[in-house]
Amino acid sequence: MTDLSVGAVTFRSETAPRSALGVSAQPTLDKRLVHKSHDENVLLSHIEAVPGPAHPEQGADSASGRTDHFRGVVCVHPDHKFFFEHDGGHVSGLYLIEVARQMSVAVTHIFYNVPLDNEFVMTECSAQFRNVANRDDPLIAEQTMSGHIYRKGRLVSVHSEIVIRQRGIEIARLSGTMILLNKHQLQYLEQRGGKA
Repeated sequence: MTDLSVGAVTFRSETAPRSALGVSAQPTLDKRLVHKSHDENVLLSHIEAVPGPAHPEQGADSASGRTDHFRGVVCVHPDHKFFFEHDGGHVSGLYLIEVARQMSVAVTHIFYNVPLDNEFVMTECSAQFRNVANRDDPLIAEQTMSGHIYRKGRLVSVHSEIVIRQRGIEIARLSGTMILLNKHQLQYLEQRGGKA
């Protein structure tokens, strides 16, 4: 049994309620999987692979024709100071864009075994917002990963398309391409960019 004091409230339990910590009561993914430093910035609670058609194996240096499918559950933090600083009763488009980024990053770590210390750089991003999402009903993200590019057996680029739905209604359609870099490659690009 542990004691946890938050402000003027002390909780005695095996674990303190996440809502008392300023975090949604819904558990989230490990923050390392989405490259975040604080739990309250993790916007997904679950990701799973969804069976799809069989795909061919690709070589060590190739662009594959494979398509992989995933489903994620969005975790809405209605008290988040950045995303919900306004009084509206909806989930912002910026929140949904960050959901898409986090899901793409987490999928590469969980399902493609990309090391946690790899860096991700978006090279393309597109978003269409079809409807407004409320803060209360579950949001489901359905993702398709395609255009996998491998170099020396390592995933170096992938394209993602995500449709976010609430109560079966399409809320947003987001797509993008990202490249995966080691820290040295990213540092090189950052230094080169600083000299321009």
